[in-house]
Amino acid sequence: MKATKLVLSLILSAGFSIADTQVTPWLRVGADATVDMTSSKVADYEASLKGNLDLRFEVLMREGIKAVVKARLEQTLVENGKSQDWQKVEIEKLVEEAYIQIETDKVSGLPRAIITAGKQTMAFGQAMSELPMFRDNLLYNLSAEREMIGLTVTLPTNFLKVVDSVAISMYENGAGDFKVSDDKGVSIKVTKALSEQLKLQASALIKENANVTDKETRGSLGFVYTGDEGKYKVWAEGLVFDNNPSMPNTKFGGQIGGSYQLGRGAVVVEYQYLDKQAKELAVAYNLPVNSWLVIAPEVRFRKNDNGQPNDTRVGIQARIALDKVASKKLKRRNN
Repeated sequence: MKATKLVLSLILSAGFSIADTQVTPWLRVGADATVDMTSSKVADYEASLKGNLDLRFEVLMREGIKAVVKARLEQTLVENGKSQDWQKVEIEKLVEEAYIQIETDKVSGLPRAIITAGKQTMAFGQAMSELPMFRDNLLYNLSAEREMIGLTVTLPTNFLKVVDSVAISMYENGAGDFKVSDDKGVSIKVTKALSEQLKLQASALIKENANVTDKETRGSLGFVYTGDEGKYKVWAEGLVFDNNPSMPNTKFGGQIGGSYQLGRGAVVVEYQYLDKQAKELAVAYNLPVNSWLVIAPEVRFRKNDNGQPNDTRVGIQARIALDKVASKKLKRRNN
């Protein structure tokens, strides 16, 4: 019976996407819809089904100024074999990003800098992953500051002839809504390419958290190395932090990962560790079936150190690039 459930849980997840299609000279649209099916050991391999819809609109308001809106609708349709009611959609949580970006050198005679204002991902962390279901990563919420309202200034390439870029963010610490909270944060991120293959990043933040007296601090150091003209890639990131409200006794974590072109696809292996919480090993294979379809099975093994049961989870994700499908059909029709 368990074997049957495991097989059922590996039914293909269907995905549809339009990847940054240039609709007009001033409008670029991207859309992505996926249905992820997974199952886990702790749920006796009962299947879970989740639907996602991602939309991205990029509007060129004038030379050097653009507006970007990114929305994500997520609904859990089945959880551990039990159907779920449709969850209420809140607009403020539906919109992941909504910001205006200004390139100063194109707008005025000022030196080049990029100013981003609005709801965005702040300048912190490497957040590198090539796993198909990367949002389930152990360090997903620690390796980046997402859905924050604030201001980011990115200084130009070869700033001070020491690093390639410096980005500084000032933001309110109320992720997931459009309300400006009283809790503030500031972060900085620097990047440096030591060669065409090796890139480094270092970042830090300090922020206030609601109902917590001590400020949270966090630091990140990571690298990405690409070898043999992209045939393989290796990356790693270390995180140190203090006064995290959800894990007050946890002080550090990290990840190491790699991908290697094998056959028509790429094998991805990632290991993540979170002090006094858990260890996780994930393996996936991203297989391009043709120019518009990618199939990616994924397996995760998690060992918990916080009293929760250990878990093994399997799943499959497929993605269909609808823009390429439409383009292919149009060419056939014209022929």
